[in-house]
Amino acid sequence: MSVAGALVGAMYLLSGSKKKEPEPEDRGPQARNVENRLRSDHSTSSNNSKVTSVPLYPFDLMERLMTSRGGPSFSTLSIEEVHNIPENPVITNLNSLLSDIYVRYIKLSDFGTHYRVFDTIFQAVHKKMKEVQCCGSHFDNLRIDKPDEFDMDIVIGLPINIKVDPFNSDNSDIILEAKSPGYVQLKMGVQFQRLPMRDKEEWLINKTAYEWKDESNYLLRSKFCDWFKSVVNKALNKFECTSNGRPVYYVEGVRYVIDKSESGPAMTLLISNSSRNFKLDVDLVPCFKFPESRWPISKSYRAIPPRCKKDYWMVVGKPNKGSQCSYDQSRSWRIALHNQERELMHHSYNLRQAIRLIKKLRDSLQMKKIASYYIKTLFYWEVMEINNPDYWQKNSPATLFKQMVGKLHQALVERNIPYFWNKQNNLIGTVPSQILANYEAKLRPLLEILEQPSQYKLVAKYLLTPAEFYDYNSKFLHI
Repeated sequence: MSVAGALVGAMYLLSGSKKKEPEPEDRGPQARNVENRLRSDHSTSSNNSKVTSVPLYPFDLMERLMTSRGGPSFSTLSIEEVHNIPENPVITNLNSLLSDIYVRYIKLSDFGTHYRVFDTIFQAVHKKMKEVQCCGSHFDNLRIDKPDEFDMDIVIGLPINIKVDPFNSDNSDIILEAKSPGYVQLKMGVQFQRLPMRDKEEWLINKTAYEWKDESNYLLRSKFCDWFKSVVNKALNKFECTSNGRPVYYVEGVRYVIDKSESGPAMTLLISNSSRNFKLDVDLVPCFKFPESRWPISKSYRAIPPRCKKDYWMVVGKPNKGSQCSYDQSRSWRIALHNQERELMHHSYNLRQAIRLIKKLRDSLQMKKIASYYIKTLFYWEVMEINNPDYWQKNSPATLFKQMVGKLHQALVERNIPYFWNKQNNLIGTVPSQILANYEAKLRPLLEILEQPSQYKLVAKYLLTPAEFYDYNSKFLHI
């Protein structure tokens, strides 16, 4: 029985569970252990759900599509740790400077409330979405500054997506067509096209997935994303509402209002409590999953390193904006290997801290066109080139910071950050050259400072915003 496309018509209720082996360290504890999760880097098991034929209303269709979820782990400061930040830090070199700036301006503080609100409200929506995984900076343990944004990949399996015919691609379940590097098009094979004839009693379940195709049997992002957003809307319609119709939910007795917005494939939940000045944004991003046996999709893609294998990879309904072809815009899906990339950073604490420092540098210097994923990609290349996990543990954050500032500057000079899985895709290829030249100029004096150990205090000017530096300098540096 298929796991995607259970929609208008006969629905199914998920019940029961099946034990699985524990997930890797970076998956984090289960949702019910919120307090432990904030302090743990270990994970517990997730659940797979069984299916029984109990008819439900259409807004429960995600019960048919989703099966399990894991939880993230985070790098946060507890309330006690916040209070224990030294009033008069001893700053004698670059390492001690970076360490002090890190705990004051980069590491998350007082995270518990935001996560409890997120976890509780998401669980209410999640009753309709049974296979969910976290992604983005929180799940990667790389978030900085504020705990007010979460990204969630909603992972969906298509009715038929495994079989591949090496002799006749049309006989494959779904044909993965490698177009521009980093993107694919999904074309229904013969078996998918025969769903109306072959599924019989399951046809009502798979009908909507079948209708996501165009006249040439390509799966369209727009139809899939529109369907997904309708599912979220129907789920929210079941919530208690305010007098003006806005959904609300209570967390520990406190009422939070849930608004929503749409951006690309994502549905964003805007959670707020005005009396507490509380705001939290949760992006729900729908994805299709494919087994790792279907990777790589062409010879230009890197094979998944053995230590990074995680059962499946995904595609997200995001267009290839670099393509001038209208068909590419409507049919393209962006490749996502979040699970595999996470394994590249496994057991590498100082690597993560170095990434956070580079992200803070990016923010303070207002290098807005350098996405967090581009920064992580620079580290992925270094991890593979160095090929020694101990390197990222034994070398100090200052050493790694200096090294990676150099790598970022080099990328700006070359106007190229190659996509880790396919170097033919330049992640900054669409950024105007003048903007990249401006970023390069901002970093050049920092590189010179980093070559002079005695000038380490000046690094704070680049890591902090002008207002932060004024405050920090007047209190501690006096330069």
